[in-house]
Amino acid sequence: MPELPEVETIKRKLAPNVIGKVISDIQILSPKNFIGNKNDVIGQKIISVDRYGKVLVFGLNNKKYLNIHFKLSGQILFSKNVEHAVFKNIIPFTGGNKMPANTTRVIVEFTDDSGIFFNDLRKFGWIKVSDQPLKPKGVDVLDNKFTPELVSSIAKKTRKPIKVLLMDQDFITGIGNIYANDSLFLAKIHPQRLSNSLTDQEIKLLYKTIKQTINQGIKDCGSSGADEAFILPDGSRGGHQRNFLVYEREGEPCLNCKTLIKRIKHNGRSSFFCPKCQTTHISSLQLDQETRLF
Repeated sequence: MPELPEVETIKRKLAPNVIGKVISDIQILSPKNFIGNKNDVIGQKIISVDRYGKVLVFGLNNKKYLNIHFKLSGQILFSKNVEHAVFKNIIPFTGGNKMPANTTRVIVEFTDDSGIFFNDLRKFGWIKVSDQPLKPKGVDVLDNKFTPELVSSIAKKTRKPIKVLLMDQDFITGIGNIYANDSLFLAKIHPQRLSNSLTDQEIKLLYKTIKQTINQGIKDCGSSGADEAFILPDGSRGGHQRNFLVYEREGEPCLNCKTLIKRIKHNGRSSFFCPKCQTTHISSLQLDQETRLF
């Protein structure tokens, strides 16, 4: 699933190509993936491209919005010629480099013959027409409101494992599995630590490592992991997978101490961690739970 750095990268790459474009038509190849009346946006100009958490939002001149959530396998591709869209790279899950493909769900066409293709292998993603941008409840990691004090106030109120809390979009938006794992590694905090057990010093360090990993992900143009589901609008891959610290590195040596990285599952998601660097203040109960998960 694209996280903040991936969606931010898409926003930055896509904005120069679509701002000022007028929507001439929308082809809805999968009704499940498009919500709203397409006639509300046809003939309208895109005047802004924003990101709220993991949601990409096109602002239109009639004060309507096209909101795009990529969910697990969503992709956006931009072509200067929507009728003859050919990309340099093979597009993941399609087996080819031409659009539309078998995973294309929605095509947004512009009056200058360019357009964007919304692909989604699993059909969980969506494009929604709305009167207001669809914003998550939580505070965005790049927002000025995201502070150590905010992290502290959220963590102190719950016994949820800190990894689970970081990924809860009702509190903090933009952090998914990749950046939660690596942020906790840098902060030397075990992913199953109870949130309200963190000290003020640990919370301050965790805040810094979250900012560090998110900013590095943006600098690297996002992460195209093992499945390479995430791609940029031109079909190229992100580069942050080359800088993973623990994520998807099970069985590989820790970059700090050479201990082998381990993987556990809780709440249906994999957590990667160094058992030596991230063992501080684990309760006996948590260690028993962890043992049962291997």
